[in-house]
Amino acid sequence: MHTRYIFLFLFTFFSLVCNAGTHLDNHVVGGKNNGKLSYPGVYQGYTTPEYKGFKYHSLYLTMRDSTLIATDVYLPKKLEEGKQVPTILYLTRYLRSLRIKFPLNLFKSPILVVVPEAEIEFFTSHGYACIIADVRGSGASTGVRKMEFSPEEIADGKEIVDWIINQPWSNGKVGSTGVSYVGTTAEMLLANQHPAVKACIPRSNIFDLYNYVMMPGGIRQTPFIDAWGKTTQNLDHNNFSIFGKMAKHLLFGANPVQGDRGKKIYKSALAQHRNNFDITDGIKHVVFRDDTLPKLGLSSEAFSVHSFRKQIENSGTPIYRIGGWYDGALQKSLFDGMANTKNTVKVLVGPWDHGPQNNVSPFAATKVVNFPVKLEMLRFFDFYLKDIDNGIDKEPKLYYYTIGEETWKASNEWPIAKQEHTLFYLNIDSTLTPNIKKNGIVNYAVNYSASSGNTSRWNSITQLFMNGPTNYSNRMEEDKKLISFTTSPLQNIAEITGSPFLDIYWSADASDANVFAYLEDVSPDGTVTYITEGMFRPMHRKISENKLYETSTPFHSYLKEDAIPYQTNEMVRLQFEMLPTSYQLNKGHSIRVSFAGADAGHFDITTPRPKCFNFGCGTLYPSAISLPLSIK
Repeated sequence: MHTRYIFLFLFTFFSLVCNAGTHLDNHVVGGKNNGKLSYPGVYQGYTTPEYKGFKYHSLYLTMRDSTLIATDVYLPKKLEEGKQVPTILYLTRYLRSLRIKFPLNLFKSPILVVVPEAEIEFFTSHGYACIIADVRGSGASTGVRKMEFSPEEIADGKEIVDWIINQPWSNGKVGSTGVSYVGTTAEMLLANQHPAVKACIPRSNIFDLYNYVMMPGGIRQTPFIDAWGKTTQNLDHNNFSIFGKMAKHLLFGANPVQGDRGKKIYKSALAQHRNNFDITDGIKHVVFRDDTLPKLGLSSEAFSVHSFRKQIENSGTPIYRIGGWYDGALQKSLFDGMANTKNTVKVLVGPWDHGPQNNVSPFAATKVVNFPVKLEMLRFFDFYLKDIDNGIDKEPKLYYYTIGEETWKASNEWPIAKQEHTLFYLNIDSTLTPNIKKNGIVNYAVNYSASSGNTSRWNSITQLFMNGPTNYSNRMEEDKKLISFTTSPLQNIAEITGSPFLDIYWSADASDANVFAYLEDVSPDGTVTYITEGMFRPMHRKISENKLYETSTPFHSYLKEDAIPYQTNEMVRLQFEMLPTSYQLNKGHSIRVSFAGADAGHFDITTPRPKCFNFGCGTLYPSAISLPLSIK
């Protein structure tokens, strides 16, 4: 679900080639520039770049059913004859590389798309081979896509690994990685339980397709679905017009495998791709987790990572999960993946959006991701693929960033025990207090122009249709469209780390609705800073006794059999979590929770539309928010 590199390329060729990825050059810690150092973000003395540049070739790999997988091979330039190196594998649905037109092809051809060239250069310079393959039915590979993450696609990964470890340059060890869709294929590869796959680093990947991407909180995210569907369909048809008028002048399209045979097969592959299944059309008919997609006859569970978690766990392959606090709802993949796969040995969570592409902390001096993600990946791959004992296995499992404090922290657990869940009650005077006040009902006239904005976490998943990098500006004016409950100024510094949880009594004047909640930091001057959010469709309010997978909060199944249709004006109890975060509020600031009935531009609106929400307060209807809080 990650198209940003294609998009950015069409604006500036050289920024994609030269500037993609995160850099950390000549990093010095504590004034030392010698000796060995290894901890998150720092890696000195264990390895140095051995090679400069890479050599490239492409070929087709023949699968068991004769499907041909287009594969790009990048080896360290001047790799010594007979020397064997580990391999990093990327399996992409978004084109492994592009063929560009004259005169740009005089400077660089082909152009990498979903994997930044800087990343390939980084790993090959440190003695790794890199393989990027178009998954079946995409790019220059043959075949027809019947679904995303199909059993056939997963099984192809095993055969690709078989081919890799039989090459004379291979040391027999393979690591998988990638971002978004490619991060998800990296983890799905483990379902094959191939003994040669020794390490996996999924970045911004999707553990639960229904709840994290398609229908967060049971609410359809149609703008994203449309954007992703339109992008992938056009890529399948070799049509780049959606990326701007310049596209046809810059690009031939997907990069054919080298040689005359490759060009002929590519033409045939494009014809086959026109028969690919349109998953987005099917998703628009989905309400419940177990709804089957028309024409497919399967639900999204058939291609969701959590459905393969036991196979993934049984692979025994160590997993390092990387993501950001502002990455759509995908940061939940980090913690649910951690809780449900024992082979998740490391988790890294930064103040980032999808990718990561930007530092989204409102307190950061720059949007640049200033943590060396590639270097951190190298530490992990060096340990498991090169047997370099750099101590990464002895570190705390979780490394996370606290926004506001602007500090990295470590833990071996999630949820973090020192963060005690503290209740704050909603009151009819719009306050938020630790004690319950008098009974009453608060009314809210739903404003359907309410929105989290077009630079929100939801836009970051595709990087399309944005007005700049992921960013949340002062929400003071936006809050006027919402109903808010606010604490008195804090007497001490407070840290919220974990998943806030809402337990509210609510009604609406229509038979269906969506509820959006925003946790905010209100400064003494009235500035309102976004912390995190949650969303929920009341028909899914039943708490499931049988969880599909382990979670740290009460579980909603979103299954059809568990649905409880909402009756107009019925006061019901809604319990739902907000997206996990780590955020510090300063002394004198206030905590606010605001509610809306819409997030315009991101989520669907129910029919009929409710005009009014009612929130119950007091001992009769003790609506509250539970915050994982510590006071300093």
